[in-house]
Parts: sequence; structure tokens; C-alpha cells
Amino acid sequence: MAVRVEEKGNGVIVLTLVGQGEPNHLDTEALLDLAETAKALANQSGMRALVVTGQGANFCGGRVGKKGLTRASDVAEDLNAILKVNAAFAALPVPTILAVEGLALGWGFGMSAQADYVVAAENARFALPEMSHGMPPLIVLSYLFRFVSYKRGFELSLSSREISAADAEGYGIVTSVVPPGAALAEALRVADFVAAQDPMSITLLRKFGREAAGLSDPQRSEYAVSLMSVLLAERAQKAHG
Repeated sequence: MAVRVEEKGNGVIVLTLVGQGEPNHLDTEALLDLAETAKALANQSGMRALVVTGQGANFCGGRVGKKGLTRASDVAEDLNAILKVNAAFAALPVPTILAVEGLALGWGFGMSAQADYVVAAENARFALPEMSHGMPPLIVLSYLFRFVSYKRGFELSLSSREISAADAEGYGIVTSVVPPGAALAEALRVADFVAAQDPMSITLLRKFGREAAGLSDPQRSEYAVSLMSVLLAERAQKAHG
């Protein structure tokens, strides 16, 4: 299992990403597992807040896609695991609160951008490293400009550079910054505060707020997948001669 679920009482649930290696990479199967877990939690009565954190020292070092795919349809199916996770978390009736320590790269960066509330340790690092591997992060870009300016988002995507938690807070990706090792405790404090509020009001606040901010654009995300799948399939075909 790529996900560990723990009930903390008062309707607070902690979801821990259990990835591969020290960077805590998530592969396609892990993302599908995460999507199914989020869908199941959405139907769980009594949940008031969801905290998401990473196993070990890092939140998530990014997604690891399937290798050797030469057909655009297969690449698209692989990438669609990301859209399934995004859709499952968007449909949750309660806020998603991230506790980020260490690395939040690629998919981890995107997850941070989409969450309702993000607590990051001072030593957390955020980046979109896809272009350093010759792949534009189009899925993240399908919603990133709702949080940061076009020029900032373009530069972060182009350079693949890491930014600090303080910079991520300034750009609108992170809500608050805490000392190293304190992210989960602070996220749980926020979750307890959320859980103490009227549940119907919290659900309405999240739903309307996300709609008003235009945080979800499935058609644009699907277009991003179609563009990336053609690019990656053509590259794989050339590599195989």
C-alpha cells in the first residue's frame, strides 16, 4: 500500500504517502491507490479534516511514470493517474491540509499548490524539475497560474530550480512556515480547529471557495495530458529506433 490512513480523533484523519526510496517517489500504481483512498474517505461519515504528510524526511520527491511506453494512448493512461488523484481530492467534502517536510517536487509541488492549506517546514524545498528531464510540467501548469503569476510560474517551470518554503509562501503555494520537524504538529492543530467548526459550513466554504477561485479545469488538464502523451510517445519511439 502506498498510503497509510490513521484516525486521530475528532474526525481528523491523517493520510501518509508511503513512496519509494528516501525521496518518497510515487509511481503510477501508488497514485491510483491514493485516488481510490481519497474516494473512499469522501464517503466516510464523521470525517472533518484530512491531513496529508509524507513518510520519512520528504513529503514527495515526485512521480515516477512507467518506462518504455511508445504509444500515446498508453502514455495518456499513465498520466491520467494524476488527474484521477486531482479529481478525488477536489471532490472531498473537507479541507485538505498538507504537512510538508523536506522535498515537494513535481507531483508533490502540484499537490501542494492544490491543497486548501499547506504547512511547510523552514527547510522544505519545492520545485518543478520536469524540464530538466526534457518534459514540460503541463498538468501542473493547467492550474498553477491560479496561484502564481504567469511569469513566475513560467520561470519556475523553465528553470526547474528549487525554492524555499519562505519563497513558496510568498508565491501563494504555502500557507504557513514552521521550524523543521514541526509541520505535522501544526497541520494537526489546524485540522483540530477545522474539526471544531460546523461541518456543513466547512463543506460549503471549501466547495464555494474552490469554485470561486476556479481551481479545477478538467478540460485543460485533459488537454495537457494529450499534449504530453504525444511528446513522450514520440520520444520513446525515437529512442527505440
